[in-house]
Amino acid sequence: MLPIFQKIEANINHSFYVEHMKFCYFPNPLQFHPDIEILYVIKGSGTRFVGDSIERFGPGEIVIIGENVPHLWYSDEKYIQGNNNLTTEVIFILFKKAVFGELFWNMPESKSIQKLIQLFQRGIRLTGNTATEVSRMMLSICKVTGFKRIILLLSILEMIAENKEFRILANPVFNNIINQTDSERLNKVYEYVISNHDRKISLKEASSIANLSVPAFCRYFKKRTNKTFVQFLNEIRISFACRLLLEENLPVSKTGYVCGYDNVSFFIKQFKKITGFTPLVYKSKYSV
Repeated sequence: MLPIFQKIEANINHSFYVEHMKFCYFPNPLQFHPDIEILYVIKGSGTRFVGDSIERFGPGEIVIIGENVPHLWYSDEKYIQGNNNLTTEVIFILFKKAVFGELFWNMPESKSIQKLIQLFQRGIRLTGNTATEVSRMMLSICKVTGFKRIILLLSILEMIAENKEFRILANPVFNNIINQTDSERLNKVYEYVISNHDRKISLKEASSIANLSVPAFCRYFKKRTNKTFVQFLNEIRISFACRLLLEENLPVSKTGYVCGYDNVSFFIKQFKKITGFTPLVYKSKYSV
C-alpha cells in the first residue's frame, strides 16, 4: 500500500465533489485530505478507522469526517478475495468549508452548522431517523445538478445539526499529526494486524513490520494513534469478534479462539472493556 494525501478537485460545473461508486472492496490506504467527507455505505462490510477509533462498518452506515483527519475503510477478506457475488457500493460527498464563504458562516442562521462542523474533527456516525433521511438525500444528491445540489448539501447539514442523532467516534485528544510517511508505515502495520489478528503477534514482530526497534515502535505508535499497540491489537480482535457473534452465530469460546484469544476469561474481559458488554449480552442486544 502507498500513502495517500487526497486532493480531489470539484469539476467545472460544481463547487464540491459527489460520487456514487461500485467496486469489489475499499482500495484506499490510510488517508487524509483537506475536505470534509460524508460517506454512505450502501453495500459492504469491514473495519473502519477514524482518528483513534476502530469499529466495524456495514450497510446503511453514514460517517462524516473533518478536514485532514486520518481515516481508512478496510473491507472484509471475503470482498478482497474477489468473490464475484460480493460488491461494495458507496456514495460520498467531499466539500470544503470555505466553499460557502466567510460571510455565510458569520450569519446567525449558520451557527448551529458551524458548531457541528467542529465535531467533524472527531468523526461522527449518524443514527436513528436522521441516518435514514440523510441516506435518501445522499441518493438524491447524485441525481441533481446546479443550485439544487447545494441546497441538498445544506439540508443534510441542517438536519444533522438540528436533530443531533449521531455518535462521536474519535477521542478529542487525538492530534492530526500523521503525514504521508506515517501513512505508509501505519498502513503496513494495520494491514498486517488485520490479516493476522487470529494468531499471536508480538511487539517484536510488529516493530519489524514498521522497520523500527521495539522501544522506538512503542513510542511511535502511541504518538501517532493515541493508543498502545496492545490496545490496538485488542480492538481489532474484538471488532472481528463482534462480527462473528452476530453474523456467524459462533459460541463465545469459539469466537475468542478464532480471534486470537487462547483464554476465554481474558477474551470476555477484553470484550467487555472495549464494548461495554459481555459477548452474550452484546449478541442479545444487537442480533437481528
